[in-house]
Amino acid sequence: MTSESLKLYKLIILYFLSKTKQPISNAIISDFILDKGYTDYFSIQQTLASLTDDKMIEAEQTHSASYYIITPSGLETLGFFGNQLPDDTKSQIDNYLNDNKVNIVQNTTIHTDFTQIKTGGCLAKVSIVERGSIIMELALNLPTEEEAIQACQRFKERNEAIYAYLLKTLTLD
Repeated sequence: MTSESLKLYKLIILYFLSKTKQPISNAIISDFILDKGYTDYFSIQQTLASLTDDKMIEAEQTHSASYYIITPSGLETLGFFGNQLPDDTKSQIDNYLNDNKVNIVQNTTIHTDFTQIKTGGCLAKVSIVERGSIIMELALNLPTEEEAIQACQRFKERNEAIYAYLLKTLTLD
């Protein structure tokens, strides 16, 4: 990968993240870049790692996904060099984000993850994030990995009903 290519990929990712108000998954970023034919998956991962190392973006890892958000340093860099990103590329990003808004919001507002714990079993963690703020977070200690996976899947499917139930139960008489 040439230095000019790396600069272009960095600017694409920084611009992409600057247009969102919440962390964006690796899958969504990769989908856009691969779909438009800018580069291959390996180069995307190298660019994300480089941006993270340079503290222009922050990464949040879960068991099933990586999420990225632009930092103030990344915004500053984009301010200095953003004019080097072609206008048609900016339009492609804007159109992609607009066309895929529902999918992006759905994928980034519901977070689920689980980890093995030393005492046995798994800790399933689920959360609902709205505009970058956690509005609900729950952790369940479950006996098996299968149950943790099932709890995470059911939360993805039923998060609205679970949130409404908990809110009603915990705040209303």
